[in-house]
Amino acid sequence: MYEILPYSHELEQRWDRFVMENSMNGTFLQTRKFLNYHPEGRFKDASFFVEKSGIIVAVVPGCNVEGKFVSHQGSTFGGPVISKDFYSGNKILEIIKTIDDHIAQNFKSVKLKPTSQIFATMPTDMLDYALEHAGYCRHTELSCYTPLAQDVDPLEACKRECRHNFRQSEKLNLTYGEIPDSEMETFYDFLVLSKARHNTTPVHSLAELRDLKRRFPKEILFRGVWLNKQNGQDGEYLSGMMIFYFKQVKVFHFQYLAPDDSKRETNATTALFVNAMREAAQAGCEKFSWGISTEDGGAYLNENLYRFKESFGALPCVNARYEK
Repeated sequence: MYEILPYSHELEQRWDRFVMENSMNGTFLQTRKFLNYHPEGRFKDASFFVEKSGIIVAVVPGCNVEGKFVSHQGSTFGGPVISKDFYSGNKILEIIKTIDDHIAQNFKSVKLKPTSQIFATMPTDMLDYALEHAGYCRHTELSCYTPLAQDVDPLEACKRECRHNFRQSEKLNLTYGEIPDSEMETFYDFLVLSKARHNTTPVHSLAELRDLKRRFPKEILFRGVWLNKQNGQDGEYLSGMMIFYFKQVKVFHFQYLAPDDSKRETNATTALFVNAMREAAQAGCEKFSWGISTEDGGAYLNENLYRFKESFGALPCVNARYEK
């Protein structure tokens, strides 16, 4: 018999230990350490454990949104997050049925967004099958990634125009490196401007980004490119990005871009991406993830954006969500 245990604050360490050490598709994005950076009361938490004889077999991070169960809104991916030891054909069907029964008894509808395949330590096909078998409708968004290898310069996989733009940037005195705390506000100001051009705003506030940087110094990275930054001089900020480092699966994931668009002639953003891919490859990563290029839940493909990512050698993959 499987049992449901609602999440509570005193279970935080138990939850996080399962996600990071015992699951096949958990990432730091589903830990309470990450989810709890949000201010108290922003979300109506509805997360729960699935246990068998006191052993955690799954956790499902989620929120109650007007009586609907939605994968936790504080994370890119929610759940279910499944135990490595219980990830087999008969067990996964039983676990998903237990999860589905609990949600059906307590919520009007459900929207789940499991971890994408490239961030999981085991193939997610069986979980995909179990969810569809349980009557969930599958919806996909188009994402992409560039394959990496330690002994291959990522620039070699880039298309001719990209390589040309990078070599043009090399003629300038550009420096790639970590964005210091003293320049986080500059990064955020350009992030706001970048989002405004697409009629959106950043999901995170500056204070939240500073908090995330403090909480996850090895997993959440901020990288930038500057002009004339040498001999202790600050240099001129040109472009910056926020990166999620999923060490377990050897992936760098690009999350935010904050360029100074008035300096496009420097090709700083191209230099930023190439150097970030080089850093990832040198760290032993096998993929550089670019995120989705679709809008409106996957209904519309931003072809220019996807073409830009393809110029860096990106290959397609999908993010899926399941609704019922």
